[in-house]
Amino acid sequence: ASAITDVDGNGPDAGDTSTYGFAVTNTGNVTLDPVTVTAPLLGPITCPPGALAPGATVNCIAVTYTITADDVDAGTVNNTATASGTPPTGPPVTATDSTSTTIARVPAISLDKVAGAITDVDGNGPDAGDTITYTFAVTNTGKVTIEPVTVTEPKVGPVTCPAGALNPGATVNCTAVTYTLTQADVDAGTVVNTATASGTPPTGPPVTSTDSTTTPVTRTPAIALEKTAGA
Repeated sequence: ASAITDVDGNGPDAGDTSTYGFAVTNTGNVTLDPVTVTAPLLGPITCPPGALAPGATVNCIAVTYTITADDVDAGTVNNTATASGTPPTGPPVTATDSTSTTIARVPAISLDKVAGAITDVDGNGPDAGDTITYTFAVTNTGKVTIEPVTVTEPKVGPVTCPAGALNPGATVNCTAVTYTLTQADVDAGTVVNTATASGTPPTGPPVTSTDSTTTPVTRTPAIALEKTAGA
């Protein structure tokens, strides 16, 4: 097998290719005719017609294989081919050869956490009891499938992400979460919130991504004094 051809220029991944060549040598002392090669992974392989004399070699047509997502997840492309040649008498003779092409597995995810505007629940401006809604989008920026995908958000509590595998390049939107402002948030003038996404690749430890948002809270200090005179 040849080296992986990086078709899209972003490193080895699904859609890239590897080309396989096949050379069959007659190592016996009788002519073989015909000579064929089969490789289940690649489909039909064409070899030149005609007899193959003892000691001679014939090159069958090279075949290009397109790498799949399963190949990338596995980290290798294993390919076995079998050559067969028919002698003047007796059953065909065969020879098998295998190749294993390594694919670098690169897991990675990216979290995009977005805070909505403050919802003025009581209509009197931003204050304790008003709310902020957070949304979470997790993108698989690596080369392998990620499953499961989770998001942790200590400030607002559990975040639910859809079950199932997240393919390379795909994005999943996790459940939006609403946070209620406290008086401490208003006094501080900001709500700082950090979330972490985690995804488990086919092998190796989970990969993570962290994103933070800072929402300003308008502080409006005011007091009122009512002075009354005694009788």
